[in-house]
Amino acid sequence: MKLVNISKVIEQKEILKNIDFSLQENEIVGLIGRNGSGKTTLFRTICGQYMSDSGSITIDGTDLAIDPSKRSEIFYIDEKENFLSFYSLKKINQFYLNAYPKFDQELFLDLINQHQLGLNFSYRRMSKGMQGLFQMILAICSNARYLLLDEPFDGLDVIVRKQVIGLLLENISESNRTALIASHNLNELEGMIDRALVLKGHQITQDYQLESLRQNARKIQFVFKSKKVPEIVKQHSKVIQMQGRVITALFENFDTELEAQIQAFEPILFEELPITLEDLFEANLSQETILGD
Repeated sequence: MKLVNISKVIEQKEILKNIDFSLQENEIVGLIGRNGSGKTTLFRTICGQYMSDSGSITIDGTDLAIDPSKRSEIFYIDEKENFLSFYSLKKINQFYLNAYPKFDQELFLDLINQHQLGLNFSYRRMSKGMQGLFQMILAICSNARYLLLDEPFDGLDVIVRKQVIGLLLENISESNRTALIASHNLNELEGMIDRALVLKGHQITQDYQLESLRQNARKIQFVFKSKKVPEIVKQHSKVIQMQGRVITALFENFDTELEAQIQAFEPILFEELPITLEDLFEANLSQETILGD
Protein backbone atom coordinates (compact mmCIF):
# COMPACT_ATOMS: atom_id res chain seq x y z
CA MET A 1 0.00 0.00 0.00
CA LYS A 2 1.25 3.46 -0.88
CA LEU A 3 -0.01 6.86 0.27
CA VAL A 4 1.06 9.88 -1.77
CA ASN A 5 0.29 13.51 -0.86
CA ILE A 6 -2.81 12.69 1.21
CA SER A 7 -4.47 15.77 2.73
CA LYS A 8 -7.76 16.19 4.58
CA VAL A 9 -9.61 19.27 5.86
CA ILE A 10 -12.58 18.85 8.22
CA GLU A 11 -14.75 21.79 9.27
CA GLN A 12 -12.15 24.19 7.86
CA LYS A 13 -9.39 22.61 9.99
CA GLU A 14 -6.43 21.03 8.28
CA ILE A 15 -6.07 17.59 9.84
CA LEU A 16 -3.77 15.81 7.38
CA LYS A 17 -1.27 17.46 5.03
CA ASN A 18 0.83 15.82 2.32
CA ILE A 19 0.97 12.42 4.00
CA ASP A 20 3.43 10.09 2.29
CA PHE A 21 4.42 6.56 3.31
CA SER A 22 4.30 2.96 2.13
CA LEU A 23 3.41 -0.24 3.96
CA GLN A 24 5.33 -3.40 3.08
CA GLU A 25 4.28 -7.02 3.46
CA ASN A 26 4.81 -8.86 6.71
CA GLU A 27 5.59 -5.89 8.95
CA ILE A 28 4.02 -4.27 11.99
CA VAL A 29 4.16 -0.48 11.95
CA GLY A 30 3.40 1.82 14.88
CA LEU A 31 1.66 5.14 14.28
CA ILE A 32 2.52 7.48 17.15
CA GLY A 33 1.23 10.96 17.78
CA ARG A 34 -0.43 12.98 20.48
CA ASN A 35 -4.16 12.98 21.16
CA GLY A 36 -5.90 14.87 18.38
CA SER A 37 -2.97 14.62 15.97
CA GLY A 38 -5.11 12.99 13.26
CA LYS A 39 -4.43 9.25 13.66
CA THR A 40 -8.09 8.26 13.51
CA THR A 41 -8.69 10.63 10.58
CA LEU A 42 -5.82 8.94 8.75
CA PHE A 43 -7.31 5.49 9.34
CA ARG A 44 -10.74 6.64 8.20
CA THR A 45 -9.23 8.13 5.05
CA ILE A 46 -7.29 4.97 4.21
CA CYS A 47 -10.33 2.73 4.58
CA GLY A 48 -12.61 5.09 2.62
CA GLN A 49 -14.87 6.51 5.33
CA TYR A 50 -13.41 9.89 4.40
CA MET A 51 -12.41 10.95 0.91
CA SER A 52 -9.04 12.64 0.79
CA ASP A 53 -8.90 16.21 -0.52
CA SER A 54 -5.74 15.43 -2.48
CA GLY A 55 -3.36 12.61 -3.27
CA SER A 56 -3.82 8.90 -3.83
CA ILE A 57 -3.90 5.61 -1.94
CA THR A 58 -2.91 2.60 -4.01
CA ILE A 59 -2.68 -1.15 -3.50
CA ASP A 60 -0.60 -3.01 -6.09
CA GLY A 61 -0.65 0.14 -8.20
CA THR A 62 -4.46 0.40 -8.20
CA ASP A 63 -5.93 3.69 -6.95
CA LEU A 64 -8.63 2.90 -4.35
CA ALA A 65 -10.64 5.93 -5.49
CA ILE A 66 -10.87 4.35 -8.96
CA ASP A 67 -11.31 0.71 -7.91
CA PRO A 68 -13.00 0.56 -4.47
CA SER A 69 -13.12 -3.25 -4.61
CA LYS A 70 -9.52 -3.23 -3.40
CA ARG A 71 -10.76 -1.88 -0.06
CA SER A 72 -11.59 -5.48 0.90
CA GLU A 73 -7.82 -5.79 1.38
CA ILE A 74 -8.15 -3.35 4.32
CA PHE A 75 -9.60 -4.16 7.74
CA TYR A 76 -10.63 -1.39 10.11
CA ILE A 77 -13.12 -1.15 12.95
CA ASP A 78 -13.98 2.41 13.92
CA GLU A 79 -14.86 2.00 17.57
CA LYS A 80 -16.12 5.59 17.81
CA GLU A 81 -18.60 5.04 14.97
CA ASN A 82 -19.20 1.30 15.22
CA PHE A 83 -22.70 0.80 13.83
CA LEU A 84 -22.43 -2.98 14.41
CA SER A 85 -22.15 -2.64 18.18
CA PHE A 86 -25.90 -3.16 18.65
CA TYR A 87 -25.85 -6.62 17.05
CA SER A 88 -24.98 -10.12 18.24
CA LEU A 89 -21.65 -11.68 17.38
CA LYS A 90 -23.46 -14.00 14.98
CA LYS A 91 -24.91 -11.10 12.98
CA ILE A 92 -21.59 -9.24 13.00
CA ASN A 93 -19.92 -12.41 11.74
CA GLN A 94 -22.43 -12.54 8.84
CA PHE A 95 -21.62 -8.96 7.89
CA TYR A 96 -17.90 -9.68 7.71
CA LEU A 97 -18.48 -12.89 5.77
CA ASN A 98 -20.21 -10.80 3.10
CA ALA A 99 -17.72 -7.91 3.22
CA TYR A 100 -14.49 -9.95 3.00
CA PRO A 101 -14.33 -12.54 0.20
CA LYS A 102 -11.45 -14.40 1.87
CA PHE A 103 -12.97 -14.49 5.36
CA ASP A 104 -11.89 -17.72 7.13
CA GLN A 105 -15.10 -18.94 8.79
CA GLU A 106 -13.57 -22.17 10.06
CA LEU A 107 -10.80 -20.27 11.86
CA PHE A 108 -13.34 -17.75 13.17
CA LEU A 109 -15.47 -20.45 14.79
CA ASP A 110 -12.38 -22.15 16.19
CA LEU A 111 -11.11 -18.92 17.80
CA ILE A 112 -14.56 -18.05 19.13
CA ASN A 113 -14.73 -21.45 20.84
CA GLN A 114 -11.14 -21.25 22.11
CA HIS A 115 -11.84 -17.95 23.82
CA GLN A 116 -15.32 -18.90 25.02
CA LEU A 117 -17.22 -16.20 23.14
CA GLY A 118 -20.81 -17.22 22.41
CA LEU A 119 -22.19 -16.24 19.00
CA ASN A 120 -25.40 -15.09 20.71
CA PHE A 121 -23.49 -12.61 22.87
CA SER A 122 -24.51 -8.98 22.39
CA TYR A 123 -21.42 -7.00 21.39
CA ARG A 124 -22.30 -3.88 23.39
CA ARG A 125 -22.93 -5.92 26.55
CA MET A 126 -19.49 -7.51 26.45
CA SER A 127 -16.61 -6.15 28.51
CA LYS A 128 -14.11 -3.83 26.86
CA GLY A 129 -11.56 -6.63 26.94
CA MET A 130 -13.84 -9.16 25.27
CA GLN A 131 -14.77 -6.60 22.61
CA GLY A 132 -11.07 -6.05 21.88
CA LEU A 133 -10.45 -9.78 21.66
CA PHE A 134 -13.41 -10.23 19.30
CA GLN A 135 -12.19 -7.39 17.09
CA MET A 136 -8.77 -9.03 16.78
CA ILE A 137 -10.42 -12.33 15.85
CA LEU A 138 -12.39 -10.53 13.11
CA ALA A 139 -9.23 -8.80 11.89
CA ILE A 140 -7.31 -12.07 11.63
CA CYS A 141 -10.16 -14.04 10.04
CA SER A 142 -10.93 -11.31 7.49
CA ASN A 143 -7.69 -12.28 5.69
CA ALA A 144 -7.37 -8.63 4.67
CA ARG A 145 -3.77 -7.82 3.81
CA TYR A 146 -3.74 -4.55 5.77
CA LEU A 147 -4.99 -4.34 9.34
CA LEU A 148 -5.61 -0.84 10.70
CA LEU A 149 -5.77 -1.14 14.48
CA ASP A 150 -6.73 1.99 16.43
CA GLU A 151 -5.87 1.63 20.14
CA PRO A 152 -6.39 -2.17 20.10
CA PHE A 153 -5.04 -2.59 23.66
CA ASP A 154 -7.04 0.23 25.26
CA GLY A 155 -8.88 -0.92 28.38
CA LEU A 156 -7.68 -4.54 28.19
CA ASP A 157 -6.50 -6.29 31.31
CA VAL A 158 -3.14 -8.03 31.34
CA ILE A 159 -4.47 -11.50 30.47
CA VAL A 160 -6.69 -10.38 27.57
CA ARG A 161 -3.99 -8.02 26.27
CA LYS A 162 -1.56 -10.93 26.05
CA GLN A 163 -4.17 -12.97 24.20
CA VAL A 164 -4.82 -10.15 21.70
CA ILE A 165 -1.12 -9.52 21.08
CA GLY A 166 -0.43 -13.24 20.77
CA LEU A 167 -3.15 -13.64 18.13
CA LEU A 168 -1.77 -10.73 16.14
CA LEU A 169 1.90 -11.71 16.26
CA GLU A 170 1.20 -15.35 15.42
CA ASN A 171 -0.95 -14.38 12.44
CA ILE A 172 1.40 -11.74 11.01
CA SER A 173 4.38 -14.09 11.27
CA GLU A 174 2.57 -16.79 9.30
CA SER A 175 1.24 -14.62 6.45
CA ASN A 176 2.23 -11.79 4.15
CA ARG A 177 0.06 -9.30 5.98
CA THR A 178 0.70 -5.89 7.50
CA ALA A 179 -0.59 -4.16 10.63
CA LEU A 180 -0.62 -0.41 11.20
CA ILE A 181 -1.23 0.19 14.91
CA ALA A 182 -2.01 3.43 16.70
CA SER A 183 -1.53 3.03 20.43
CA HIS A 184 -0.73 5.13 23.47
CA ASN A 185 0.69 2.04 25.15
CA LEU A 186 4.21 2.65 23.88
CA ASN A 187 5.81 0.00 26.06
CA GLU A 188 3.50 -2.63 24.56
CA LEU A 189 3.99 -1.31 21.06
CA GLU A 190 7.77 -1.27 21.31
CA GLY A 191 8.08 -5.03 21.58
CA MET A 192 5.97 -5.60 18.49
CA ILE A 193 6.74 -3.09 15.76
CA ASP A 194 9.37 -2.97 13.02
CA ARG A 195 8.83 0.72 12.18
CA ALA A 196 7.46 3.82 13.89
CA LEU A 197 5.74 6.61 11.96
CA VAL A 198 5.55 9.93 13.81
CA LEU A 199 2.46 12.04 13.02
CA LYS A 200 3.08 15.68 13.95
CA GLY A 201 1.80 18.97 12.58
CA HIS A 202 -0.59 17.10 10.24
CA GLN A 203 2.32 15.28 8.56
CA ILE A 204 4.45 12.16 8.92
CA THR A 205 7.63 13.81 10.16
CA GLN A 206 9.67 10.68 10.91
CA ASP A 207 9.76 7.12 9.62
CA TYR A 208 11.99 5.17 11.99
CA GLN A 209 13.29 1.70 11.14
CA LEU A 210 13.78 0.56 14.71
CA GLU A 211 16.58 -1.92 14.02
CA SER A 212 18.58 0.73 12.17
CA LEU A 213 17.77 3.33 14.84
CA ARG A 214 19.11 1.11 17.60
CA GLN A 215 22.35 0.65 15.68
CA ASN A 216 22.96 4.34 14.99
CA ALA A 217 21.21 6.26 17.76
CA ARG A 218 22.25 6.88 21.33
CA LYS A 219 20.51 8.23 24.40
CA ILE A 220 23.02 10.04 26.59
CA GLN A 221 22.71 11.62 30.01
CA PHE A 222 25.09 14.52 30.67
CA VAL A 223 26.19 16.89 33.37
CA PHE A 224 28.54 19.64 32.20
CA LYS A 225 30.73 21.90 34.33
CA SER A 226 28.99 24.93 32.88
CA LYS A 227 25.24 25.42 33.13
CA LYS A 228 25.22 26.22 29.42
CA VAL A 229 24.45 23.30 27.07
CA PRO A 230 27.26 23.00 24.47
CA GLU A 231 26.21 23.97 20.96
CA ILE A 232 27.38 20.62 19.61
CA VAL A 233 24.74 18.87 21.75
CA LYS A 234 21.99 21.26 20.63
CA GLN A 235 22.87 20.79 16.96
CA HIS A 236 22.98 17.00 16.93
CA SER A 237 20.37 15.90 19.44
CA LYS A 238 16.82 16.27 20.66
CA VAL A 239 16.69 16.99 24.37
CA ILE A 240 14.30 14.60 26.10
CA GLN A 241 14.62 15.89 29.64
CA MET A 242 16.39 18.57 31.69
CA GLN A 243 16.44 18.34 35.48
CA GLY A 244 18.66 21.01 36.93
CA ARG A 245 22.03 20.45 35.27
CA VAL A 246 21.24 16.86 34.23
CA ILE A 247 20.49 16.69 30.49
CA THR A 248 19.11 13.61 28.74
CA ALA A 249 19.35 13.81 24.94
CA LEU A 250 18.61 11.55 21.98
CA PHE A 251 21.17 11.48 19.16
CA GLU A 252 19.73 9.80 16.05
CA ASN A 253 23.19 9.56 14.47
CA PHE A 254 25.98 9.14 16.99
CA ASP A 255 29.57 8.23 16.11
CA THR A 256 33.02 8.31 17.67
CA GLU A 257 33.84 11.72 16.16
CA LEU A 258 30.75 13.30 17.72
CA GLU A 259 31.50 11.63 21.03
CA ALA A 260 35.04 13.03 20.99
CA GLN A 261 33.73 16.54 20.34
CA ILE A 262 31.36 16.27 23.31
CA GLN A 263 34.02 14.73 25.55
CA ALA A 264 36.23 17.75 24.80
CA PHE A 265 33.89 19.74 27.08
CA GLU A 266 34.89 17.35 29.90
CA PRO A 267 31.40 16.46 31.12
CA ILE A 268 31.14 15.49 34.78
CA LEU A 269 28.63 12.79 33.79
CA PHE A 270 28.46 10.99 30.44
CA GLU A 271 26.23 7.92 30.62
CA GLU A 272 24.55 5.95 27.82
CA LEU A 273 21.00 4.80 28.53
CA PRO A 274 18.74 2.34 26.63
CA ILE A 275 16.50 3.93 23.97
CA THR A 276 12.75 3.36 24.22
CA LEU A 277 9.80 4.21 21.99
CA GLU A 278 8.74 6.65 24.68
CA ASP A 279 12.00 8.52 24.08
CA LEU A 280 11.09 8.96 20.40
CA PHE A 281 7.65 10.20 21.43
CA GLU A 282 9.07 12.78 23.84
CA ALA A 283 11.87 13.89 21.53
CA ASN A 284 9.53 14.49 18.60
CA LEU A 285 6.20 15.43 20.16
CA SER A 286 6.65 17.02 23.59
CA GLN A 287 6.43 20.57 22.17
CA GLU A 288 3.60 19.93 19.69
CA THR A 289 0.46 22.05 19.75
CA ILE A 290 -2.70 20.01 19.28
CA LEU A 291 -5.38 21.40 16.94
CA GLY A 292 -7.84 18.55 16.65
CA ASP A 293 -8.57 15.10 15.28
